[in-house]
Amino acid sequence: QSIFLDMFGDPVTNPKGWNVTTAGEQLEFLTSGSRGWAQYYTEDGDLFIRIQNLRGGLLDLSDAAYVNAPESAEATRTRVRQGDVLLSITADLGRTAVVPNEIGKAHINQHIAILRLHSMNPVFVAQLLASPGGQRQFETLNKSAVKAGLNFDDIRSIKLLNPPPDLQAHFTLIVDRITKSKGRHESARNEAEAAFTSIQQRAFRGEL
Repeated sequence: QSIFLDMFGDPVTNPKGWNVTTAGEQLEFLTSGSRGWAQYYTEDGDLFIRIQNLRGGLLDLSDAAYVNAPESAEATRTRVRQGDVLLSITADLGRTAVVPNEIGKAHINQHIAILRLHSMNPVFVAQLLASPGGQRQFETLNKSAVKAGLNFDDIRSIKLLNPPPDLQAHFTLIVDRITKSKGRHESARNEAEAAFTSIQQRAFRGEL
């Protein structure tokens, strides 16, 4: 977020004077997930994306759920594609993530909307919506103090900064580098914790 603000400024005050568009002008496709899919839950199968998987513009699958999706128009409609921006529209409003390249078959639940953009960079848009300025828009659009939710007209009305495409792409590269670096650090930490646990267990057994 600090890098975003350095590069693009506050989306509300727009101190750098970027062009401003709306989500509605940039959308190729907009939909929300299906209700009543509890009957399709399974131990493995197609990924079923829920609100807790959307974290600050990134998809977190550490707590993943799966479904045996039906062969239906509804399943086709709610299936995500790489590069889709996912947005939580009920309960905890304004969480975002971008669908990565290696996602495989995956669907969204009823608390999430798919924003499929025709030109703007999805990583940039997801981070824009996750920024404090983006979150203030959700607070304004929300018509209930208890966060009732967003409808499609609300989503289409969201204002988006629209800097030059090359700058959006450069920001995406920075996000990718940071994400990969965090992944390497997380992997190293997990390996260190596993090694420590192994040594501790050997010590308890008197093997050291």
